[in-house]
Amino acid sequence: MGVTPTNTTERSRRRVRAEHLRLDHDVEVHSHDVVELALVRDGRAVQRSADDVTDIRSGHVLILTPGTRHSLESNCLLTTNVFLDPTLFVDELSWITRVPGWGAAFSPQSRAPRPVLILDADDRTAQLAELFDELAAGTGRSRDLGIGIFEQYALLFAAFSVLEPLVSATVNSREERSYRATVELAVELMSNNLDHPWTLGSLAAEVALSPSQLSRVFVADTGSSPMSYLQTLRVEHLASLLRTTELSISGAARAVGWHDPGHAARRFRSRWQCSPNQYRERFR
Repeated sequence: MGVTPTNTTERSRRRVRAEHLRLDHDVEVHSHDVVELALVRDGRAVQRSADDVTDIRSGHVLILTPGTRHSLESNCLLTTNVFLDPTLFVDELSWITRVPGWGAAFSPQSRAPRPVLILDADDRTAQLAELFDELAAGTGRSRDLGIGIFEQYALLFAAFSVLEPLVSATVNSREERSYRATVELAVELMSNNLDHPWTLGSLAAEVALSPSQLSRVFVADTGSSPMSYLQTLRVEHLASLLRTTELSISGAARAVGWHDPGHAARRFRSRWQCSPNQYRERFR
């Protein structure tokens, strides 16, 4: 099979592509080989990934990296998508992966499934829409009329400048842990012993607080009661076991402290809107 020589500008231009998309049907679980930035222009959808179920609406920006797997349930969703070849972040745009907070969002090095990063653009939506529109218009033209690589990068850098504080704030908020020591200890105890038959009283005794005191400080620091937090830990770890191990569904449920299969299935469905078996089939 012959190879047609191309110059650097032509190769680079093909590594950046943007287009307007209209989704009037559900999109099954699929993976991505590119870095994708999707600006939701209109409509709503339910986005499902291995780590979350999220309502998507106008003004949201989705960042998906290579290895990401997700699905969409949509009647009509209008987006403008920018597709970036991962090799851009190895050479021309490698500096971006070293910007604090952005490495995890854009680095192409890991091919393992990663969460879909969802940003709320709010008052930046119009500015992003203008930049994405210019990229879509430029990369959609013929080779002779298309925008040059320097114009293309200028538009990308402008978009990154708009997105940077949103990405940093979102990533930092995920990583921040400002819990007081007793709440940190309670979270650590539950996380490391999910199969233990925890009650509010037994957990409170472990951290030397009364049940009412523990509930008060736990809600203040996490926004959730201790037992609700435990259920979240269990259901998320169960999902991880279904993705990464060969344990049976009942065995995985027992490993996180749920010995009643029916109870485990109901808890799981309330979080992921699908059965444990369906989840395993989608995200393995």
